[in-house]
Amino acid sequence: MEEEKLKPTEDLHSVQSEIHSKEAPKTDEIEKRKENILNFAKKKASWIYYLILAGIIYVAVYIRTLNMPRLRDITTNTWTLGPDLDPFLFLRWAKEIVANGSLASIDMMRYFPLGYSSANEMKLLAYLIAGFHKLISIIYEEATVTYSAVLFPAVMFGLTAIAFFLFARKVVHKQKPNTRNIIALLATAFFVLVPSLLPRTIAGIPEKESVGFLFMFLTLYFFLEAFTSEKLNKGIIFGVLSGISTALMALTWGGMVMLFLSIPIATLTAFIIGKVKWKEFCIYLAWFFSAYIFMMPYLKSGIIYEIFASTRYEVSDIVFSVSTSIAVAMIFLIGASLFLIKKDNKKIAELEKRSKLPKELFYVLFLTVVLGIIVTFAVGPAFIMGSLAEIKNSLVSPLVSRFGLTVAENKQPYFTDWEGSFGPIKLKIPLFFWMFFIGAVTMFSYLVSSIDKRYKRFLIIGYLIFLISLIFSRSSAGGTFNGDNGISILLYFGGAILFFAIIVYCYKKLIEIGELDKLKEIDFGYVLYLVVFTLGLIIARGGIRFIMVLGAIAPVAIAFLVIKTAERSLTEKGEMKKLFLGGLAIALILASIFTLWAYYKEDSASARGFAPGPYQWQWQKAMEWVRENTPESSVFIHWWDYGYWVQSIGERATALDGGNAIGYWNHLMGRYGLTGPNETEALEFFYPHKVTHLLIDSTDIGKYTAFSSIGSDDSYDRFAWISNFGRDDRQTRETQNETFYMYTGGASLDDDIMINGSDGREILLPRRAAGIAAIIVGEDKDKKIKQPEAIFVYNNQQYSGKLRYAYSDNEFYDFGSGIDAGVFLFPRLDQTSDGRVSLVRNGVLMYLGSRTVHSQLARLYLFEQESDYFKLAYSQDGYIVENLKSQGLTGIDEFVWYQGLQGPIKIWEVTYPKDIQVKEDFLRKDFPNPEFDQAKPGEY
Repeated sequence: MEEEKLKPTEDLHSVQSEIHSKEAPKTDEIEKRKENILNFAKKKASWIYYLILAGIIYVAVYIRTLNMPRLRDITTNTWTLGPDLDPFLFLRWAKEIVANGSLASIDMMRYFPLGYSSANEMKLLAYLIAGFHKLISIIYEEATVTYSAVLFPAVMFGLTAIAFFLFARKVVHKQKPNTRNIIALLATAFFVLVPSLLPRTIAGIPEKESVGFLFMFLTLYFFLEAFTSEKLNKGIIFGVLSGISTALMALTWGGMVMLFLSIPIATLTAFIIGKVKWKEFCIYLAWFFSAYIFMMPYLKSGIIYEIFASTRYEVSDIVFSVSTSIAVAMIFLIGASLFLIKKDNKKIAELEKRSKLPKELFYVLFLTVVLGIIVTFAVGPAFIMGSLAEIKNSLVSPLVSRFGLTVAENKQPYFTDWEGSFGPIKLKIPLFFWMFFIGAVTMFSYLVSSIDKRYKRFLIIGYLIFLISLIFSRSSAGGTFNGDNGISILLYFGGAILFFAIIVYCYKKLIEIGELDKLKEIDFGYVLYLVVFTLGLIIARGGIRFIMVLGAIAPVAIAFLVIKTAERSLTEKGEMKKLFLGGLAIALILASIFTLWAYYKEDSASARGFAPGPYQWQWQKAMEWVRENTPESSVFIHWWDYGYWVQSIGERATALDGGNAIGYWNHLMGRYGLTGPNETEALEFFYPHKVTHLLIDSTDIGKYTAFSSIGSDDSYDRFAWISNFGRDDRQTRETQNETFYMYTGGASLDDDIMINGSDGREILLPRRAAGIAAIIVGEDKDKKIKQPEAIFVYNNQQYSGKLRYAYSDNEFYDFGSGIDAGVFLFPRLDQTSDGRVSLVRNGVLMYLGSRTVHSQLARLYLFEQESDYFKLAYSQDGYIVENLKSQGLTGIDEFVWYQGLQGPIKIWEVTYPKDIQVKEDFLRKDFPNPEFDQAKPGEY
């Protein structure tokens, strides 16, 4: 029988069939595994984002704790706070809360002998530090309150970073899940590394902002959650949480004004475009009233009242303050509008039809007029005009008091200051600034993306012009746009007016073409963020210390720009456009990486420096002497800067401190305690305050301009300054018996001077207009000083005149005649190329004009003149002087010039004449003449 054979084709098909039958299950299994992995990755993607967020927070806290090993008091070898002033008040209070359970109602360590009501201050921060200490004590039993206060701001900033992440993600909540998470992560990375935030959020500096930003971003996040929720119950819950967060911010930090402006303005904007109905209005009410209740607790006893009670916020303050009254007005405008729209009053409805305006806008305008009439009749037109003037001043020149202008961080910045804060600068481009600038415009373009392209372009151009006018109308002090002249103000307000006009025009056109409903598609997250961002620009323009607020807000705009540009470059179909967007995305990503790395390096380097240094060590030693050598009942007086240090480190009461709650006492201290020409007036001021010790610090020399302006009358009679002149050895002249040294520098005169001209006639050298170019000081072979001669310059002419006074080598010289001014000579320390130091005797001098040479500061601190009532009890040399003395360097006394003035802290024991009387006027809290507090144009 023949063997049966298979056909080739049949054989091949059967083999392939067999193979496929064996491989098919494997292929299906692989595909299923791939699908399972993808599904798992999608489900777990959020965890990846949270892990990255955890890494960002770790970096933030790590940087902010780099200074901790150096936060030590060298006199006790225990923990201490960083080189700041205000945190020492909160530390002292936190210690009192931990020890006693609560704060005393009147703090007698402050503003002695009246004391200060704790309810007038933001005491919540101290309670938070005390509560944090109790938590830390569970983990670390040996923790002191100071240690907890040191750690507190770094930990709080970690929580703030989480709140910021949630807020940033909610701003872009309509984006794809991955997109919004990446935007929020990148924004948070920028946020934690912005250098302007570091000084207020680093370990050892428990400032108000360390928790203030936490409550600010929680408020904004909760309000966005509430406003975008579909169910009313959920919206009310988040609205209440937002209100509570607002109250907590208000009880911690004055930055709450941002919230009481941004939320009402954003809500009103949303109402006008038709996005606010009764649900949203109820959410707004939940926010406002929960904030109101917690800001002004009605329970008059118990721990809740003790922690939250504050007299800073009364009903009248909320209703009539320009910064918070807008929030109240929105309740009336939106609530009444919704009511009238629902009621449909015939007469008003007829007016609405004639106006041809949308209902929401018509009723807002109608009720604004009604509200304006009611308020005018209730408070009078003067109040209205005053409020408008206050708004104008807050926008153009926020500070009008002498005190405000003498605090460096309160001064208005220029764009040149912004450049330094919003770098890094590459190719003369401040990267952070331009990224958030373009990012804000980009977000605005997305905000108006739903409307007709023609009007969308108009609005984007209008917003761009508005930003340019807002920022660059204050470019530089010496430039065309200095922020104060007419053209600057025209640009400032002109840009805003033009933008508003464009909005009105586009709104009108949308009505005409029947596309007004397109506005309802606008994302409220963008609206709220851009309102907050714009307010951040205005606030940062108003004061250097508010640059950090803008720095905290801006990262969202940057992240939005970078990620949306990258996303569009991947989805764009047009060849050229895709190429352009791809290049732009790469540039932005590289700029972001470079900026983040530069910020990380800058923060890491500067963080280590936020610790006590030579100046703080000098104070620690002085306060050790105070603790150990003065009675506990002692009362110290000094310039206000040092109050919290004396109270907390020295543990003694003071008449003045950094709260500056009684501005008139600052005026009196400046006028009589430091710049006064005789000690009798100083004693009369000190006596009602029961002052036992006077303290003067070397930095008071540089602050003379500040306290002399604050201490002046309405004619600025005490306003003066102390200028330094360095010896130029190249111009030294020697004769047979004398040597003449030339001291060069430059300073304008702080008082008029009369001198004799070459023809014998008297010549007036007017203050400010004339100046001193140099001073010649001679000495004989015995090192005795000859009468100094000053070289004055006025109208391109040189004049010379002898000065009556001089001080050198612990000897005061009164030459009996000459210009009523003098010099104070002291050594200069030079460092040679081989690292050694050489002491130059009389290497520097201070010029003391007629207003300063007779002052309390000059007579006691510089000249050490003896007094029956001011006895020098202690002098603590500066760190450098103390070190040089310990090394046996001769020729050095108390003062030396090395990278600035190095001088002692001096403390005098104060006694009083037997016949001295208490003058109650020196205990009053208000200025007898308001002009004593007002800054005079042209003096600064």
